[in-house]
Amino acid sequence: MTYRDRRAARAERLRGWADTRVQRARATLAADDAQPFAHDIAFLTQPGRIPERTRMIAREDRAYASLSKAANMAARADNIEAAAGRAIYSDDPDAVARLASRIAELEAERARITAYNASARKAHKADPSQHVGDLALLDDRQRADLASIARHCPYQLRADGAFPAYATGNLSGSISKQRERLAALKGA
Repeated sequence: MTYRDRRAARAERLRGWADTRVQRARATLAADDAQPFAHDIAFLTQPGRIPERTRMIAREDRAYASLSKAANMAARADNIEAAAGRAIYSDDPDAVARLASRIAELEAERARITAYNASARKAHKADPSQHVGDLALLDDRQRADLASIARHCPYQLRADGAFPAYATGNLSGSISKQRERLAALKGA
């Protein structure tokens, strides 16, 4: 059994547990709602401790807590499936090819940012009031990232409007890490 299969099995178990919790909680809530005094205003609002009312409220509280836990389990299962969809596990049959493809994508992304930064420096050198490079060099996500940085953290942008240094630094680190992993997979 591969790691991907184990992760999928974990997500399936979480969904099963969540479904069981939902069914039991709904049955509890339906049973409490069917009680003859469940809609009796006098029973529900009169002062003092009524043992049956206390038990009913405790059952409903446990049922709602169980529904909350079921939603948490379903969200965890969704997260596992989403992560498994984009992850490259070492025991995947196509791990080497997918890892090489990912490295190529990261290198292309770094090259686009480097080219944009060069165009931003060139434009700023020609006209110091110019604070943007050739946006056509970037893809849509990178343009959105640059706009987000300019909007939320303008102090991170360089004076010429280029990407912050950490953008290419982080990509270079990711590329190095992926290359080491690829070498390890090819060696194994």
